Order: sequence, then structure tokens, then C-alpha cells
Amino acid sequence: MLRFQFFRFAVTVLLLLLSAKAAPVGNVLIHVNSKVSGGFSWGSIALAVLTAFLQGLVTALASMAESSNHWTFRFRLALVEHWWWTFVSVLLVISLVTNVLSFAFGNNSEPLSVLVLASATFLATVRYTVPAWQFRHFNSNRWLAWTNSSRTGIKEEKTIFCGDEAMWRQLIRENATALATEINKTPSDLYGWRLWPALGMSQDPTDILNVANSEVSKVKASDEWIYEDGNPDASRKSLLWGEGQGFRRRVSRAVSAVPRGLLDSNPFTIDGYGAIGLTLALGILGRNKGLVPGKLEFQMARELSTLMEDTSTWRPRPAKVNRSYFRKPLQEQYGGISSAFVDAALELSLLMMDMPHWAIAEWLIGGFEHQSMETNRFLRRLPIPDNDEKQAMLKAHYESSYVSMIISLNSMNPRMKTPPPKQRNLLSRPDIMCIGLLLKARGCPEPSWWNRDNVSKRRTNQVGFLSQDSEWKEPMAKLLGLTEWPVGFENQRSVW
Repeated sequence: MLRFQFFRFAVTVLLLLLSAKAAPVGNVLIHVNSKVSGGFSWGSIALAVLTAFLQGLVTALASMAESSNHWTFRFRLALVEHWWWTFVSVLLVISLVTNVLSFAFGNNSEPLSVLVLASATFLATVRYTVPAWQFRHFNSNRWLAWTNSSRTGIKEEKTIFCGDEAMWRQLIRENATALATEINKTPSDLYGWRLWPALGMSQDPTDILNVANSEVSKVKASDEWIYEDGNPDASRKSLLWGEGQGFRRRVSRAVSAVPRGLLDSNPFTIDGYGAIGLTLALGILGRNKGLVPGKLEFQMARELSTLMEDTSTWRPRPAKVNRSYFRKPLQEQYGGISSAFVDAALELSLLMMDMPHWAIAEWLIGGFEHQSMETNRFLRRLPIPDNDEKQAMLKAHYESSYVSMIISLNSMNPRMKTPPPKQRNLLSRPDIMCIGLLLKARGCPEPSWWNRDNVSKRRTNQVGFLSQDSEWKEPMAKLLGLTEWPVGFENQRSVW
């Protein structure tokens, strides 16, 4: 709406400039050649025409993308919104300068056009350009939060098709006709206009798998990108897919369940609360839930949330005052899953409000919102004779994954308090420690694999990235169901 108001304002300026050109010649303040004088006058009009046209084009594109639910395209436009408004402001400044000179040269006697153009320039700069630069980091993080890798439930018999980029491309070629005729496009997936070819496969992996036929396909992949979650329902598996397999980024389809006000470049709730944290959290949670989110552990209590706020890397955690209010929309959104899921979503939203944009960006670029696939591969390849013990370990890995996610944020490496060099090795997730705590909370005896050298080394390395100034042991233990941190549990030779 505001963009349309500015577009109408720009058209008004253009009309005033044209009328000023047709007005009688006024007093001459600066004497120059008539051709030079006319050139400045027409140059001012040409710039006003160009500005009105370009602004109208982009305004129309943004409006159509939103009304058509083309959110991938809309979020892409937002990534360059600050540059666009800077370009508009620069054009207006140049047009203003040429119009002032034209007036001084006596080409018109209508000072109103100069005043209106000056107002338009000031409006574009203060009302649009400055806020666009202010929210550019949020727009970038929103793109990451909504378009990073996703977890998708697939049928077990389809896992034979889930490999690397070459295998997916072969699968697309084999099923090109079915993909073109049998699959309906999802509006939010559409990438939209672009000035150069977009990289990556545009198809959704679930659509590809739905038409894939194991009797005719030559693709035989591995389980490289399939999570093993110890799920007793062997008919369903969890696939991690994204740019790592050659797919093009697109906004998660969970966007269809998000209120429009939370999708703006400066999001607000219907009650006027700032909702940057909510928007980022909803994008993350739309991609990383897994097959049975109702079983994810997150046993939050009020005194525990206070402890986490007071000892966080990001203390004093000013967004904590929104805790009661943010719970309401999250309860409506996720209450059907479990109360633990709502608690985890709430903590994630508040952390997204409190953390600096560079820390959020580094965390998302590293893919730390997901249960670690690398750790999952390591665990499932461990030689463990007892299958029940192995399945309990893999199940605990999935069900403790949200605790690991929140601890990795709340007790993040303190070096992230200032803009760091582009190094992902400042961050990690304490997945293995969380697995052990959850198994202990469930009364399991010490697993045979727990104190193996390769496991102990990996476990120590993961928690070594957490802040030593932040209290993470007690929150981690209590969120997973223990009453206190087990003495010696963090040792290289862990005391079970």
C-alpha cells in the first residue's frame, strides 16, 4: 500500500513537471545558452518519467507476487530492496537538481514543481530507503530461514532414488513427461523473473519421488541423505534435501500457514508487536520438524527459562518480555503437535529476536538448525551388536535434536558477539551429549558405544564450541528430563 502511495506521488510530480514545462517562462536567475537550459528541463522530466516507470514496475511485481502467493519470488525481491530504493532516491536527487537548475535558468515560473519534487525525494529517502537499509539483514536472514535445506517424509521404498545431484537429474530426465503433466505447481515454489539463469533443479523432491517408478528407473542411490531416527514405522523415512543435492532454493511450503503480516520486510503481529523473531522461527520450524515432532523432548519450566535468560551468551535477553505474548500465536500454530514443541518454538523465536544478525546468519549458513546429518551417519555406522541399543541411540538423537538446537543458540560461542570472519568452525551442536543425557533420563544403562575413543572425542569437540561463561549443563540436563547435571558426565571418560 505504501509503495502504491509513493507511485501515485511520483506520477503527480511528473505531471507537475510537464505542466511547468508548458508554463510561461519566468525570471532568469542564471543566464545560459537556451539549448543548455532546455536540456536541463527535459532531463528533469525524463528522469521523473524513468523513476515513475521503474518504481511502478517493481511495485506491481511485489504486489502481484504477494497476492499470488509467489513467496520465493517475493523474498528474492526483498534481498535487493535496499539497493532498489537507493537507486530511486538517487534518480530523484538528480531530477531535483536538474529541475532546480531549469527553474533558475528561467524555463518555467512554477516553483511548486520544485517543492513537490523535493518532498518526493525526502519521502523516498526517509520513508523507504533508510528503512530498507535498516531491514536488509533481516531480509537476508529470512531468505536463509525459509529456503535452507528441508526434511521431508518419504515412503521407505523410495529411498533407493535419493542420492546426489547426478542421480536426481537422471530421475528428472526419466520422468520428465510425468512431472510436466501429473504434478500441479505450488505457487510459493515459483522462482520468478531473473536477469540470468538460475542454478539448481526447480522440481520438488517429493514430486519427483511421487512419479518415480522403480521398475523402469536405472537410479539406484544410497542412504547418504536419509536420517535414521530409530522410528519403528519402517514405512516412512526422513529425507534431507537442498542445495547439497543440487536443488534450487525455494521458500518452504509451510509459508501457506503463516499470516500475511508476518511475511512483510518489517513484520508485525495483528496486535502491533514486532515479529522478526517469529518470522525467522516459523521458517526454521517449517523445515526441520522430522517425522514425529510430537515426540521431540523439550521439558521447559519457568525457573529454567529464567536461568537460561540470565546465563545466556546474549544476556540480558531483552526479548524475554514478549514471552507471554509470543506463546499465544505459537500455541495456535503448533498446539496440535505438543506443548514441548510450543515451548521450543517460543524459545527459538525469542532467541532470534535477541541475537545479532551476523550470528543468526552464520548459524543458518552452517545448517545448525537441523539435527546433524554428519553425526547421524557416524552413529548409524558404529559397530553395535545389540540392535535395540542402536535403535534407542538413533531415536534419542532425533528426539533430543531441539534441545541441542536451542542450547547451540543460547550458549553460542562468545566470539559471535562481534562480527566474525567467515568461519563456520566457531559453531557446533552438542548432539552426542544430548543423546547421552536423554538415554540416562530414560533409565538406560551405559551404552556400549558411549565411551569409545571416537565417540568421546567427537562429544568433547561438540561441547567445546559452547560458551564456557554460559550455564548450559543444567538447562541441557533439565530440558531432557533429568533433575540435575550428572557429575563427571562431561569428562573425556564420561561418568555414567
